[in-house]
Amino acid sequence: MKHIFIEYILPAALFALTASIFIIGYLIDSLKRQIKDLRIREALHQREEEMRHQILLEQIKQQKDKNNTLVDLQRLFGQKFEHLHHKYPELTELDIQVLTLIGLGVDTTEIIQITDMSKRTYYKRRQLIAKRMNTSAAQLDAVAKELFTSN
Repeated sequence: MKHIFIEYILPAALFALTASIFIIGYLIDSLKRQIKDLRIREALHQREEEMRHQILLEQIKQQKDKNNTLVDLQRLFGQKFEHLHHKYPELTELDIQVLTLIGLGVDTTEIIQITDMSKRTYYKRRQLIAKRMNTSAAQLDAVAKELFTSN
């Protein structure tokens, strides 16, 4: 019986173990490649998103009809607007539009022009948005950018 074990069973078990190790190594390499591909795709997606935001910013800056700008924001970020309404039901449409412009990196003077607000009204609106989002006005820029840089 010992002879059968050494001659047949042990080599078969070693072969099965070796084959299993080889298969596991292949699967690990395959998973590593898939993870690398996903990271590359994510980086490309993020870059495309940044480029879209840059194009949108340029269009916003060049647009003469500011009402169309706000409508375009609603159209382009409709799902994001709905998500924000759901997450922060206290936010008004104007709050979300201002938050979007802040998140896209539009500077204060341009936001004031686009929304047709006075400087004082804009800063009060920022404080109100921050309060409704349970954050500080100082952190609002960072929060807004985070909301609109990741989709």
